[in-house]
Amino acid sequence: MSEQEEKKVEEEKKDTEPTDNKKLIVDNLSPRQIIELDACTRCGECLEWCPVYNQDEREGVTPRAKATRFKKILSSQYGLFRADSLLGKIFRKKKVSKEELNQFAADLYECSTCRQCHFVCPSQIDTVELWEGIRRSLVDAGYGPLEQQKNLIQSVKSYDNPWGQPRSSRARWAKVAKRQKKIAKEPKDINRHKAEVLYFIGCTGSYDVNVEQVAINTVKILDAAGVDYGILGAKERCCGSVLLRMGDREYERIANDNIKQLNGLGIKTMVTSCAGCFKTIKHDYPKTGKLNFEVKHTLEFIIDLIQSGQLKLKNDLNMKVTYHDPCHLGRHSGIYDAPRKLLAMIPGVELIEMERSRENSRCCGAGGGLKAGYPDIQNKISQTRIKEAEATGATELVSACPFCYQGLQVGIQASDSKLTMRDITELVSMAIEEKS
Repeated sequence: MSEQEEKKVEEEKKDTEPTDNKKLIVDNLSPRQIIELDACTRCGECLEWCPVYNQDEREGVTPRAKATRFKKILSSQYGLFRADSLLGKIFRKKKVSKEELNQFAADLYECSTCRQCHFVCPSQIDTVELWEGIRRSLVDAGYGPLEQQKNLIQSVKSYDNPWGQPRSSRARWAKVAKRQKKIAKEPKDINRHKAEVLYFIGCTGSYDVNVEQVAINTVKILDAAGVDYGILGAKERCCGSVLLRMGDREYERIANDNIKQLNGLGIKTMVTSCAGCFKTIKHDYPKTGKLNFEVKHTLEFIIDLIQSGQLKLKNDLNMKVTYHDPCHLGRHSGIYDAPRKLLAMIPGVELIEMERSRENSRCCGAGGGLKAGYPDIQNKISQTRIKEAEATGATELVSACPFCYQGLQVGIQASDSKLTMRDITELVSMAIEEKS
């Protein structure tokens, strides 16, 4: 090949390959996930159910657009034919600019990873696994997370929690609750005193003063039932769910460290009130390493205590409630019946279902980094959910996740709703407490 021909080939390569952006590494995506990009029929069923599209009606945020655009990016960056071949010249793809990649990343992160699109997709594409895999590719190439989400990520890496709070104050809620006589005694430190059950509180329940009542109620319930349990105290660390959902590979280190720590405790059961912690530890950790204990959500454990006779629910609450299915407990983990079973066990509680419930429950909007990246969208999603709850005529909105508690409280306050937000543990605590 002459020098002139070589120069021409190089110019054609520049025209077909990105020069102002990095290629997205797709080694973390399985062959099945790559095939799923082609499985999207662009039917638009996801548009009818997506909580984000309901608030921001741009095609770019829809699941079908994300699949199509990512396929276009792969086609551009990993063409089927060499640029210097005849077929390469004929079928060459227009390069994807850095601006297009940045916009794709912005749209991909405008998602709570609620998994609703999977449940309505005729092709049953595992959308959340796909989005999380693509996010990892974006992070590896420097296009993610979004600028407004970076503090959240850095906080987990620096402080072992997403709220930027000191590790030393993780168990402060227990000391304050004891001093205020909300609990009879502080839970024992499982690092010093062995126990069969670990109560894993999670970051939100540990640090958010508006949500710490979830931990307080759980402690009261476990104490009332005489459960041999303990907490990790200041040595409890973030489960890493935030990093996993947003595509940061540091999650793998956190998961490995936590698995090693938890396996070394000698526990039989770990219980947690956080749906995000539950999903991450029970379903995601085993992909990294084996767990030598059982993982249960608090409400499942409470049902066991009631059925065994260890816990007695004696007070009639006389409440009309509606239940919000957390995404990580419901669509991600398949737990729909247990919370309703527990509510039915509580005397005087009448459950009125919302129009969208169980697998079609509307997301609160707080997960997947959406709240950090798009707080206004999360606020609107939450308010929409509050309107659905109000339409039932219930006076109490009940859930089983501190993060949902936090997210739905945003909607209650923004819409000046008369609804009272409660975690399911609060109702159980009310049903067992001694009347003065």
